[in-house]
Amino acid sequence: MKTARENLLRRGARNPLTSVAIAAAAAVSLVATTTVTTAAWVDNEWAGGSVGVGSPGDCSTNTLFSGQASATQLSGRVLGTDLNSIAGVEGLTVTNAGGAASPQPLSATPVTGIPDAFISKLPVPALGTNPVTVGLGLGVPVGGLGTYTQWAQAQDSGQARAAAGLVTDQSGAVDVGGTATGAATAPQSATVRLDNLVPASLAGVSLDVGAVASSASVQGCDLVNGWPTLAANPAVTREYGVASLNLGTNVPAAESIISTTNAALGSMPTPQVLQQNLISALGQAVQNALAPLGLVKTTTSADVGAVNLDEVRKVLTQPQARGAVTLNLGAGRLNVDLAKLPGKDPLANGRDPNTPVFLTEADITQLQADARALLAQITTHLRTAVDAVIASATVTASVEVPLTGVSLGSTRIEIAGSVGQFRAGTVQPTVIPLGLNLSSPLTSLLVNGVVSAVTNSVAVPLDTVVSNLEATLAPIVAGALTDAGTVVTAFGSLVSIHVNVQPDKPWQGVKPGDVSARAGEYKVSAVRVGLINQPGLLTLYLGTSAAGPVSYRSS
Repeated sequence: MKTARENLLRRGARNPLTSVAIAAAAAVSLVATTTVTTAAWVDNEWAGGSVGVGSPGDCSTNTLFSGQASATQLSGRVLGTDLNSIAGVEGLTVTNAGGAASPQPLSATPVTGIPDAFISKLPVPALGTNPVTVGLGLGVPVGGLGTYTQWAQAQDSGQARAAAGLVTDQSGAVDVGGTATGAATAPQSATVRLDNLVPASLAGVSLDVGAVASSASVQGCDLVNGWPTLAANPAVTREYGVASLNLGTNVPAAESIISTTNAALGSMPTPQVLQQNLISALGQAVQNALAPLGLVKTTTSADVGAVNLDEVRKVLTQPQARGAVTLNLGAGRLNVDLAKLPGKDPLANGRDPNTPVFLTEADITQLQADARALLAQITTHLRTAVDAVIASATVTASVEVPLTGVSLGSTRIEIAGSVGQFRAGTVQPTVIPLGLNLSSPLTSLLVNGVVSAVTNSVAVPLDTVVSNLEATLAPIVAGALTDAGTVVTAFGSLVSIHVNVQPDKPWQGVKPGDVSARAGEYKVSAVRVGLINQPGLLTLYLGTSAAGPVSYRSS
């Protein structure tokens, strides 16, 4: 018969997006369409070694240890304020000393059916109106209701475990996608508004952190000659999950592209104006073609269909993506999905401890190139969309041509089609003799003149508006590119991001002083965000779990 852990591992192997063993094998789902729940939090398969005669119990039933576990969804410093000093944000710590487990804060709730385990929920309005809200905004938790959950257990048999994140129930199962409560998209854990922290260099910049979760567990008991003893090398499991990391920046020049384009589209000739242009142009074209026959009079009726600019405006409202960059003109925002940086996937579970998410010079160059391409293609897309609109404009007209001094009758020219059809030559005006047969050369002159009149009177005025728009947008696009490039460069040099933060593991470069843990404490944070040169303004940890220390009481 397979154990609960073996079943979980087997399930996880079928789903590569399932993080195996979140806090003693609870799983984390990183996709909004998958919710993983499991009772593995109550799996007490901690016994190890051989049991000897006279043992006070194995590593799951003895009562010889003290221990501690803690879970903190939100910690660090923002604008000089220690988040641990704020009521409701301080996290959960469970201590087992003398055989009794107690939580801090005391308001934490015991987990039904699981010994020595407590749960503490971080309410969304926990930050209240204190100064921290200036620099940090909590996202809406799973389903838009609920709360961020901190779960911890410390047993006198030598085990400690904890988890922090968007936990859906008291079993400790984590629902990063939020589907257990009907959320359509994964929630966010926090939005760090960097412009409020360093306004001079990161104006309009924010870092959006998606749903996070972490877990840590330690088995501090070891059986030596059948006797429970403090393990010299305890079994430690740490896991983390991060749904997304997105850098967003305001690009005011990009936002002005919409207003400039809408103003230009609003100046396009109306169908009524185009109709008058067409009537005048057709009369002149017929008179020029039939001039050899003498004085020509024309009676013309015409209609030009409305030019539908909805498709043109869609170009402005639909986000455009290229590589890791998404441009949203409507919001005037440029977003960078840090998980899509070339050759990187820093959010995947299983990354090495203390994996940095940084922008190298190559990354910055690539992001600027992608932004340049997105901005440049806006005018191209606009031109394509407007050309299609112009080509679809319908034209119908009838020109009656009685000739002065000719008693044989008249000629009528019938026109029906779109501007695109006339340009392509797929439709031609119809010349109908009404008692007056024109020679082939005159008929050809008449047809060619009428076709030119249609395109020149309808298409050319519309084309002129677009050409003028392109010229107007050129410096705006250049300015938007400069804005985006400046911010991306500043972000890369000022902001430090790491995932799977484990203080006792190696750190690339200079390790910040706040990345620390006590002896015997096995800690993991899903995400750490900090300002490189001003850690007092921002050092933020999201989803931190810690197991240990565990000590031997001997009685």
